[in-house]
Amino acid sequence: MKTAAAFMLILLAVMAGLSSCSKTETVIANFDDAQTAKIGVMTGSTGEAIAQAKFPKAQVKSFDDIMDAVAAIKSGQIDAIVTAFPAALQVTKKNQELGLLPEPLANEDTAIAVMKGNTGLLVSLNRIITGLKQDGTLESMKKRWFKPDLTPYEELQITLPAQGTPLKIGVSATREPFSFVDKTGRVTGHDGELARLIGAKLNRPVVFLNMKFMALIPALQSGKVDMIITGMTATDGRKKFVDFTGPYYANAQVMLVRKAAASAPVAATTADAQAITDLQALDGQRIAVLSGSAGDLAARKHFPNARFQALAASADAALAVKTNKADAFVYDKSVLLNVAEKNPELAIVAQPVDQLEVAAAIKKDNQALLAQIDSVLNALKKEGVLDRLRSKWVDSKYSVTPPLPTIAKPESQGVLRMGTCATIEPFSFQADGKLTGLDIELGQLLGQRLGKKIEVIDMNFEALIPALQSGKIDFALSNFNVTEERKKLVLFSLPYIQNDISALVRKPVPPQAVAVQTGKLASVADLADKRIGVLLGSAHDTYAAKNYPKATILQYKTPADVALAVKSGKVDAALFDADPLREIMRQDGSFGLLGEALFAFGVGTGFNQSNAGLKQEFDRFLVQIKENGVYGDMVKRWMEKADTRMPVLKNLKTNGVLVVGVSDIGMPFTLVKNNRLVGFDVELSERFGAQLGKEVRFANMEFGSLVAAVSTGKVDMIASSIYITAERQKQIHFSRPYYEIGTRAFALKQNLADYSPAVDTETAPTSFFTGIANSFDSNIIQEDRYLLIWDGLKTTVTISVFSALFGTLLGGLVCFMRMSEKMALNLPARLYIGILRGMPVLVLLMLIFYVVFASVDISPVLVAIIAFGMNFAAYVSEIFRTGIKGVDRGQSEAGIAMGFSKVQTFLFIVLPQTVQRILPVYKGEFISLVKMTSIVGYIAVQDLTKASDIIRSRTFDAFFPLVMVAVLYFLISWALMQFLEYLERATDPKHKRRKVGKA
Repeated sequence: MKTAAAFMLILLAVMAGLSSCSKTETVIANFDDAQTAKIGVMTGSTGEAIAQAKFPKAQVKSFDDIMDAVAAIKSGQIDAIVTAFPAALQVTKKNQELGLLPEPLANEDTAIAVMKGNTGLLVSLNRIITGLKQDGTLESMKKRWFKPDLTPYEELQITLPAQGTPLKIGVSATREPFSFVDKTGRVTGHDGELARLIGAKLNRPVVFLNMKFMALIPALQSGKVDMIITGMTATDGRKKFVDFTGPYYANAQVMLVRKAAASAPVAATTADAQAITDLQALDGQRIAVLSGSAGDLAARKHFPNARFQALAASADAALAVKTNKADAFVYDKSVLLNVAEKNPELAIVAQPVDQLEVAAAIKKDNQALLAQIDSVLNALKKEGVLDRLRSKWVDSKYSVTPPLPTIAKPESQGVLRMGTCATIEPFSFQADGKLTGLDIELGQLLGQRLGKKIEVIDMNFEALIPALQSGKIDFALSNFNVTEERKKLVLFSLPYIQNDISALVRKPVPPQAVAVQTGKLASVADLADKRIGVLLGSAHDTYAAKNYPKATILQYKTPADVALAVKSGKVDAALFDADPLREIMRQDGSFGLLGEALFAFGVGTGFNQSNAGLKQEFDRFLVQIKENGVYGDMVKRWMEKADTRMPVLKNLKTNGVLVVGVSDIGMPFTLVKNNRLVGFDVELSERFGAQLGKEVRFANMEFGSLVAAVSTGKVDMIASSIYITAERQKQIHFSRPYYEIGTRAFALKQNLADYSPAVDTETAPTSFFTGIANSFDSNIIQEDRYLLIWDGLKTTVTISVFSALFGTLLGGLVCFMRMSEKMALNLPARLYIGILRGMPVLVLLMLIFYVVFASVDISPVLVAIIAFGMNFAAYVSEIFRTGIKGVDRGQSEAGIAMGFSKVQTFLFIVLPQTVQRILPVYKGEFISLVKMTSIVGYIAVQDLTKASDIIRSRTFDAFFPLVMVAVLYFLISWALMQFLEYLERATDPKHKRRKVGKA
C-alpha cells in the first residue's frame, strides 16, 4: 500500500508538471477561425445553444463549470469557450494568457426566475427592479461589480430582518462576479447583493442554496427555492418551465480564446493596402463606437449596413482598429486627433461623418441652473476663454499633459455635483492619478463664477443621463454632443465647442511591404517562386505552368489530394475552382483565399466530335430549361443554398442508356453522398437523360481522364464543371456554356498575411516549484480557503461512511429477500436490483431529491446518503449472495447437527466465512462509492468537489484545485481501505493462526 501511495503522489506531481507543457494551439482571431474548432460551453447555458447553432461543424464540449472549461483551454483540449461576458471578463483578469474576441456572439437579458404561477412574487420583483433602475442602483452595482481590474469589490452593507419567512434564493456560486463565495463562506457578488436588496425591500430574511447550474430550475419547480438569481438568461426554452422578471442586466455571450489569438496585433495585410480613405467605403465594415455616444448615433445613421462593436473607452476602440478587429472608430474629431497623434499607424478620414456642438447637460426641470451656466459660458466666450481652452486642450499636439491652472476657490455657497466620464482625452481623463482635461478645467471655472464648490463624479458615459434624471448629479461635462434624441431627456447649455464626428482608420500599407515584413503570402504575385498544387489535366495546370515559370508545379489526381498537399505543407498554395473551393473551406477552416480571382472560363458539357447530334440535343435542352425556370431553380439550390437533395425525376428509360463521365470534385457540381452521386452536373445530366428517355449511367473517374474517355467513346458525354478552353476544343465538342467559374489561389491561413497574428512578447517563465508555491498560497491560504476544503472533506466523508452503512444494511435485507424461495420476497428484490443497477446514480440522486422528496423539507446531505445507500445496496446485495452461496452447504448442515439454530448457524459459521470471502470485492465497491459522491453538487451539497469548484471560481487557477482534490480523494480512499484491510485480516483464520503461532 505504501508503494501505491508513493506512486500516486509521483503521478500527481507529473500531472501538475505536464499541465504547463506546450501544445499545438489553434489560432482563433475571429469567428470564421472557430468554424471547425473545439469549443467549450457550460451545460444547459444559452452559450451551449448559440455555439451549436453558429458553429455546426465545430466540436462543442459541455462543462458543468466555467473553470473546468478554462482548465481544458489552458491544457489545449479545447480552442475556445463560449460564455457570458461577466464570467469571461473575470477569467481574463486572472488568466492573462486568455482574452476575448471583440464582437459578441449574441446579446441577451439576465433576469430573475420564479416558479410558474407565482404571480404575486413576480409582480413584487418587477416593481423592485424598476425602482432600482430608476434610482440608479443597478447602474451603480454594475460599476462596482463588473470591474476591468482586480481592485477589491465594494459591497453595500444591507440589514436584513432576523424574523419572518426566509426567502430561499437558488444560486450557482461559481460565477464571479455574478455570484461567488467569499473568504467567510458567504454568498456574495452582484446577484448576492441584489438578492439581499430584494430581501430588505420584502422585509424577509434571505437564505442561499448553492447548487449546480443545471439543478436550479428543477429546484425551483419542486419548491426547494423561491427564486433563482444567478446570472440566468431568460430564454424561450426556459420560459416554458419558469417565469422571468424584467431584465436587470444586459448581458452578452462572448468567445474566450488564447490571448495570442484574442489580442495579438495583426500584421498588416493586403486589405490594409486598400485601406479606407473615404466614408463611402465604411458602410458594411466593422465600426467601433462608444455606446450611447454621438459618434454611435451618427455612425448608425450614416452606415446602416455596418457591423458595430460597442466599447467602453476610446483607448479600447483605437486598439480594436489598430489590431484589425475593427475597420474604423467613429467619434469626436477632437478626441481622435489625440489618439492619432499617439498612434502614427492610424489616421482620420478627411471628410467628417457629421458636425455637432458640445454643451453641458442639465436635468430637464432645472431651468435655473441652465440659465446660470449659460450666463457663465456666454461671458467666457466673450472673454476668449473658451477659444483658449480649445487651443490648449484640442488643437495643440501636446506630449506632456497641460497643467490645470490654480483657480481661486470662492466662498462656499453650496456644492454642484458634476458628472463626467474620465476616459475621453482631451476632455476628461486621468493623468498622474488626478482628473484633468478641458471639461475639468471648464468645470472649475463654472464653479468659480457661480460661487459653488464643484464635486466631480466619475462614471461610465452611458450612466450620465440616468444619473442626471435621478438627481445623482446636477450637471454633466463630458464631451456631450447635442443631439435631438438627447434633447428629449435632458437640457443643454449654450455650446462651448463646435465639433466634427470623424472616422479613425488604419493607414494604408503597400502590399510589397507586407510580404517583406511578414514573409507571408500577400498576393498571387508572391507565388512566383513557390510550390503550387494543381489538379492534373485541369486549366489550372496549364495556367500555372504558363504564368509561374519559376515556380514548382505539383500535379495531383483529385481535389482531395490538392487540399491535403496544402494542409500538410507539401505545397505553399494551390489553384482551384472558386465554387468547389468555397465548400472545401467551409469544411476546413484552416484554409484562406489568396488575392482575387486569377481567371474565369465558361463551363460546358463535352461530347465526342463524331456525335454532333447529341450535342445539338443538349444545346436545345439547355435553352429549354433556362426559359422554363428549371435552370434558375437549380442554380439557386446548388450554388446559393448548397442544398444537396436530389429531385425525383420521371424517366421512362425506353430509349437505351446514356453514359455520362464525371469526376467527384465536390460541391456544388459533383460529389458522393449516401453512396450516390449528387450535384448540379449530376442533376443536369439526369434531366437531359429523362428528356431523351434514356437511362443515365455515371462513370466516376479521375478528372484528367474525362476528355480521353469521351474522345475515345468510353462515355457519351462528360459533365464535371469542365472549362471550355481552346486546347480541349481541338479534341472534343463542347455544348453552350451553362455556367461561369473563376479560379482562386488558396493556402493555409497561417501562411497568409491576412490571417497571420504577430507573436506576443515572451515573458520569463515561472519555475515549477514557484508556481506550486504561488498556487498553494492563492488556493489554500488566502481568504482561509482551507476551511472550505475542510468543510467539503467532512461532508464527503460523512456521506461516504453513512451511505456505506445504510447501503450495507439495506443490501443485507435485499440479499435475504433475493435468496428467499417465496416469490413475494424474491421478485421485488430482483426488480430492485435490476432497476437500481441499470439507472445512473446521478439520475437516481436527482429523482429522489426533486421528485420523491419534492414536497418534503429534507437535508440534501440526508438525500445523498439515501440515494447512494440505495445504489450501494443493489450491488452489495449480489456480493453478499455470491459470498453466502460460496460457503459449502455441508457447513450449515453440520451446524444444525451440532444443535445450532438456523440463525445461530448463519451468524457463527456462515457469516464469518462470507465476510472473509467478500471483503476484497466489497472494498472495491466501497471506494467506487467514495468517488461517486463527487456529484452531490447537483443537489446543493458542498462536498469536496464543490469546494474545489468554489475555489477555482475565485482564484481562476484551472489545475491546482483539481490536483489537490484528487490527492484528498486518494487519501480518503486510502484511509478507508486501511480500515477494511484490518477487517479482512481480523476475519482471516490463517492470519489468526499465524498470530497465535508467533505468540
